Amino acid sequence: MAKELKEVVLFDGEEISCQLEGNAYTSSPNPLVKLMTSIFRIFWIILGIKLKTYIIITNLRIIQVDKKTILWGIIPSDTAVTTLNKRTIQSVGYTKAVRWLFFKTIYFSMSNMVATTNITYKGSLSDISEIVQKVSELVSK
Repeated sequence: MAKELKEVVLFDGEEISCQLEGNAYTSSPNPLVKLMTSIFRIFWIILGIKLKTYIIITNLRIIQVDKKTILWGIIPSDTAVTTLNKRTIQSVGYTKAVRWLFFKTIYFSMSNMVATTNITYKGSLSDISEIVQKVSELVSK
């Protein structure tokens, strides 16, 4: 199972079916933008700043956790936890963007009545496809 988050408190009878961790540094598939953000990210690493987004899918709901920590994860900075009722999800899917023939980026996307969440996913297409399938099954019940 993925990293256990203290921000996620489960209800009685609630079980985590899957969890994904995404890059919160950039959402662009462009290699030049990724290079520029990598340079900024090096400075952030030196300063100990981390940005992560987590999507946790349970049998009852979907939870999004956006975390920023400083001093190499020792000190929490900003944390946003959003719980989505499965009935509010309008669409879920993934995108594969390929630039310059071999720079591949996979995005998980989910839309509800208010906003769309897009995060960069570092896993494989089969993994993200399985996660999308689980979310689709959850919201269609």
